[in-house]
Amino acid sequence: MIDVHCHILPDVDDGAECMRDAINMAIIAKEQGIKKIIATPHYHPEFKYAKGEALNKIYEEFKNELKENKIDIDIYMGNEIYFTSDLINQISELDFYSLNDSRYILIEFAPTNFPNNLCNIVYELKHKGFIPILAHVERYVKIHEDPEIIYDCIKTGAIIQINSSSLIGKQGKEFQKLCNILISRNMVHLVATDAHSSKRRRPLLKDAYEYIENKYSKSMAENLFINNAQCILDNKDIIVEEPLEKSVKKESLFSRIFRR
Repeated sequence: MIDVHCHILPDVDDGAECMRDAINMAIIAKEQGIKKIIATPHYHPEFKYAKGEALNKIYEEFKNELKENKIDIDIYMGNEIYFTSDLINQISELDFYSLNDSRYILIEFAPTNFPNNLCNIVYELKHKGFIPILAHVERYVKIHEDPEIIYDCIKTGAIIQINSSSLIGKQGKEFQKLCNILISRNMVHLVATDAHSSKRRRPLLKDAYEYIENKYSKSMAENLFINNAQCILDNKDIIVEEPLEKSVKKESLFSRIFRR
């Protein structure tokens, strides 16, 4: 499996606290069957997270530590970019990392200040030459209130990611319910760990893969956990299935008669 959203780099953001924690995360990931990880430390304009060349140095050091510890996992560079109102205008000047130097960028939004013009944001990012991946969409209240936002964003060109812990109910039944609504309508393209530590929010995918395989199909599990992620690493287009429109229950003749 391939994890496209993981805060595994040590002492960079609110993820792995040190090199030992990062190595332990990699050990857990390998035991889970994860063979490739895109490291996605936060890129936030207001926080003093490592970025640019400083971040790349930590990335290279971590790769060397993996080799020395004989942990056979491939690590790639990326960022989870925090959306601000200035992002689109400044995006060509910022020193963030796209996912493995591809057109794909991972975007997160403030839970308490979710944008009303999300489709416009997706459109503008596409116009700039990027393919936006909307991170952990099940965490946003506005998506719970109106899943059609995701439908519209996909039609505009967005790729949708959910967290594995949400999918298997670790974050509560409401998160799991929304994940299944989105999946059943072809509105999820990636499942990732969003892991932050070897002790909390660990890099776990195995149970989520088996959940999809058992509830939906093996081919869907392969797409959500492997194939689509590999397209990102290869900078190829993900084959996006047509999202299904919300079904409207038709009122029966019987109920119409008795409503009169």
